[in-house]
Amino acid sequence: MRYRLALCALPFLVLLALPQSRASAQAVSVRAYLSPGATVGVGRQFVVNVEITGTQALNEEPQLPDLGAFAQFLGSSQQSSVRMVNGVTSVTLTVQYRFQAVNEGTFDIPAFQVTAGGQRHTTQPLQLTVSATAPSPSGGAPSSGGGVTTEDLFVTAEATKTRVLDGEPLVVEYRIWTRVDVSSFNLTRVPEPQGFWVEDITPVGQPEVEQRARNGQQYTTAVIRRVALVPTGAGERALAPIGVEAQVRVQRRDPFDDFFGRNSLFGSNFVPTSVLSNALTITVDPLPPGRGERFSGVVGNLRLSAELDRGTVDTNQAVTLTVTATGDGNLRAVPPPVLDLPPDFEIFPPEVSESVRPLGTGLSGEKSFEYVLIPRAPGRRELGPFTMSYFDPSAGTYRTAETGRLSLEVSGAAVSGGPALLSRGGVAQLREDIRFIRLGGTLEPAGQTLFTGFGFWLFALLPLMGLAGSVALRRHRDLLEGDVAYARGRRASRVARKRLARARGLAGGTDSRAFYAEVAKALRGLAADRLNLAEAGLQAGELEARLRQRGVEDRTVQELMACLDQCDRQRFAPPAEDAAAEARFLDRAGEIMSALDGAIR
Repeated sequence: MRYRLALCALPFLVLLALPQSRASAQAVSVRAYLSPGATVGVGRQFVVNVEITGTQALNEEPQLPDLGAFAQFLGSSQQSSVRMVNGVTSVTLTVQYRFQAVNEGTFDIPAFQVTAGGQRHTTQPLQLTVSATAPSPSGGAPSSGGGVTTEDLFVTAEATKTRVLDGEPLVVEYRIWTRVDVSSFNLTRVPEPQGFWVEDITPVGQPEVEQRARNGQQYTTAVIRRVALVPTGAGERALAPIGVEAQVRVQRRDPFDDFFGRNSLFGSNFVPTSVLSNALTITVDPLPPGRGERFSGVVGNLRLSAELDRGTVDTNQAVTLTVTATGDGNLRAVPPPVLDLPPDFEIFPPEVSESVRPLGTGLSGEKSFEYVLIPRAPGRRELGPFTMSYFDPSAGTYRTAETGRLSLEVSGAAVSGGPALLSRGGVAQLREDIRFIRLGGTLEPAGQTLFTGFGFWLFALLPLMGLAGSVALRRHRDLLEGDVAYARGRRASRVARKRLARARGLAGGTDSRAFYAEVAKALRGLAADRLNLAEAGLQAGELEARLRQRGVEDRTVQELMACLDQCDRQRFAPPAEDAAAEARFLDRAGEIMSALDGAIR
């Protein structure tokens, strides 16, 4: 052990003994090169290296070219080295940009502009060939040495159905397969499916690991992502592959054992290895003709039920009608039912609640509509039945779901005049009778003018101010009840702050996925409420386009998209306890929310 330490320390002692002028006199030169080579397989990692010889400091970091046409950026790093040849010391700084190849073909990488040593240098352009298969067993890592091949580590995408009807749900499952020791992984590329409504149904927590056989080999495997897709139009739909970067543990050898003719292992290294899943093609057939006017949009099975919170009520008193749709299919698409009620009923907009869960090859769940009704005339009333149609794929025909009839006994006298003010528990009185004028008071002293006093004008204008405030409050309440966009906009900031507060409570905990999921809900929910868009199934492309239409600055939009993208990646990464990073990200999200809220307002 002592001779090993001596040999390790010898180069550093020699460097300390060298004159500083010999190291600093080296001329600065710059070059760019690719590793592991100029050819890489689809889904594998390659590194663009910018090597600066003669200095260990840069005036500014090189400008990274846009390689989005064929590669996904993974990250960057720097490393420096010192060498001594024939008594001359040379220093080198290398900036490494890691990418994942995503498309086949031959592509040009532009030259880099580097400012170092007080001068501007230009590297030579590079050319990269992306082939269908990896040319080497290195897994795309520049110095892996681990022999990670496409048979050792890969990701598959499997759909429960590859041919569906327009509006028929399907489930896509992404599974990682490995024969090597994977310590962690993260999703580097999650493209949004075009032409689908998306519901993320990935299990919460750590992926469930199991042993499975595939092609005669035993693998360790786990589901890393599961989504339910509902097509929004007929035609061929392509699902682009997702990208995964895994940290693979490989054994490394002790160089001193090779030097002294021995062969033993010396610890391990973690090698980043990138892979892509396979692409999928989904064929979406149109629904046959014959859908009714009250088509729910559900392709599957639908049941309707209705109930009243009471069977008897007085005129001008509120009663609650709840209509619930349950079944299999995309229940989120179910519209409010059409209520054919007698004309003497006043109907208020419904409160909607829904829940969706995965079921086999699709989705199931329920959606409820809660209406407040106010009868204005006495008598016995029959409500319903309420109907809604759906398409049954097993029978290949349209069917109609309907509720039973409901009976309501209304007592009291008929209401004349305008409607009364609604409160959630019933009807509040709008006006009061005229009160008796109070006698008595104080007279002004002689010689003073009544109209010049401040108190006179204060009391004279006070009723006008009160009336204006009442009108504004009444208009505000009317807008909250009748204008969904106004109501969502008014509560957008409050709801977003509550979600951000919940995320702050999760920061620094054991499950970072829940933290990033809550931050994503706060960001996406604020934008959806301000723009009056449905938060469920809102895709990043549509959100970005709507924000730009509203005149939001590009910098704010880009920051929001970057935050949402980081949240998506962290939600599928293994949980990690990094309270400082989560606190910084929380501050960043708060700043973006403030800027976004102010821009849309």
